[in-house]
Amino acid sequence: MAVISLFGIGAILPKVEEETERVLVEKFRLESHFEGLVPPDATLSRGSQLLADIQLKKVLSLKPEGSFFVGGITPYDIYSDNLNFVFGIALPFKGFLVSYSRLISDDEELFLSRLRKEVTHEMGHVFGLPHCPNPKCVMHFSNSLIDTDMKREDFCPSCKKRLTESMAKLGLL
Repeated sequence: MAVISLFGIGAILPKVEEETERVLVEKFRLESHFEGLVPPDATLSRGSQLLADIQLKKVLSLKPEGSFFVGGITPYDIYSDNLNFVFGIALPFKGFLVSYSRLISDDEELFLSRLRKEVTHEMGHVFGLPHCPNPKCVMHFSNSLIDTDMKREDFCPSCKKRLTESMAKLGLL
């Protein structure tokens, strides 16, 4: 089983770590290793927001030998390029970063569902999948929490096929 190494950028909730690892194992057949917490890089931060690209670059630089991919989870709000905020970002065949800052809800199951969707979405990008026009597919772009809440936690048939092909090419099936 291929390994994905996870890092917390700042202190993360234990349930966030557990749920993220569960998604990686169940949906992507990856062995998840939580490597620990690292402080955020405040370079080019905007107020309390962190630049997502810099945080992802930091996580990628920490990739242990033997890991196939790397992932980062953060409680900090993040932005990227010309976007006021992003729920996450990814680099194909390298790794991802997800922020749960805007996913939090008083309803814990709703919060965890949002987290599962965003981790699944970013891992789809890690496997080379583009955004999907189907608003119910987990690979649909979320411009707001309304978009995130409307989509399912799984891939549509077309994206599932692409994911399977990508995983097969990488020798992960």
